[in-house]
Amino acid sequence: MRPALRQSDPRETAETLFGAELRARRKAAGLSLRQLAPHVLVSHDLLWRIETAQRRPHPDLVDRLDRALDARGQLNRLAAPFTDIVLQPQDISLEPDLVGPSLRDLITEVRMADHTMAAKRLPEVVVQAKAAENVVSRVNESQRAQLLRNIAEAHQLAGWMLFDRGSISLAENAFANARRTAERIGAMDLIAFVGGPNAAFMSTWSGDPAQGAERAYGAMSWARRSGNRRLTAFVATIAARAHARMDEANLCTKMLVEAETELSRHQPQEPDPVWLDVFDDAALAGHRGSCLLDLGQPRHAVESLREQDSASPVAFLRNRTIWQLEQAEAQLRMGEDEAAAAAVNHAMDAVTASSITPRVARMFRSILLKLRASGDHAVTPTADRLEVFIGACV
Repeated sequence: MRPALRQSDPRETAETLFGAELRARRKAAGLSLRQLAPHVLVSHDLLWRIETAQRRPHPDLVDRLDRALDARGQLNRLAAPFTDIVLQPQDISLEPDLVGPSLRDLITEVRMADHTMAAKRLPEVVVQAKAAENVVSRVNESQRAQLLRNIAEAHQLAGWMLFDRGSISLAENAFANARRTAERIGAMDLIAFVGGPNAAFMSTWSGDPAQGAERAYGAMSWARRSGNRRLTAFVATIAARAHARMDEANLCTKMLVEAETELSRHQPQEPDPVWLDVFDDAALAGHRGSCLLDLGQPRHAVESLREQDSASPVAFLRNRTIWQLEQAEAQLRMGEDEAAAAAVNHAMDAVTASSITPRVARMFRSILLKLRASGDHAVTPTADRLEVFIGACV
């Protein structure tokens, strides 16, 4: 008898989405696990473990599954984040006086492009960070702290981009490198940022909210020591997300209240780091909506998500898209299928399929599975459009 498992969410990781898609295609083909297994030369138990995201399929098995289920390459594309995750950047050499400004400019460019889901420069960020590490000892002491800060930010950015494409283990390594570098210069704000809105959020999103909460509370102490209330509010919000995922409503509410209080009292003595631009009142409303959705309060979630959508800066396209799709998720849970379809169409109208990141693509596909499962013919045109849209995603 198989052990009971927590119901996985296709949005969490590349593995959970692959499993959900495999299950949907298998059932659409009218095949049981035992019937499919001989066609792909593995046991039905292994297929069950793949569908429940307990095991990753090897590339050759993905190929056989794709052919057996006539997926036309779709299963191969969904498996890419965990079958092709090795970065092999070439070494480059930069002069010590050039590496700092060069890395800073790259981080700025990529960070802004990443918000719009247009960044495809992950290998370049990794290469530049490595080149900078190679010259730290040759840089003047007066410039060393700033260079190390830039290196820490580069590792953080690389980790976030890896997480966004579904490469969780590589993201963990990048975040660890970012934290170690930030600790060398006592950059309390960066330590908090890496530990909270990055590593803690990744843990929660990827199905381990207990670790997410632990990481968020660890980051909270660094955020408070940094003196930046906006950063403290951001980290508190990430803690709330973890509590919501664990169905701990009281603790979630407590952390959201703390986040609102800290953000309302924020008066920076100097300009905030550019990476804090992503968190403001609109973002807090979006995270609150996500919490309410996880806590099983879809109607209240829609209210907060609409508040976010009306106030969020257009530049932060990924966040807006994610929260539009969560609004659709909430509406589907309430049986408001046509309203959900409208939200999905709104999300598709705002983005280019060829530029969205794998994590957002997983969310679109998760919604597609639920639209198809609703059985409501009124949403069929949206589901058909979404299927074409997903097919165009890279």
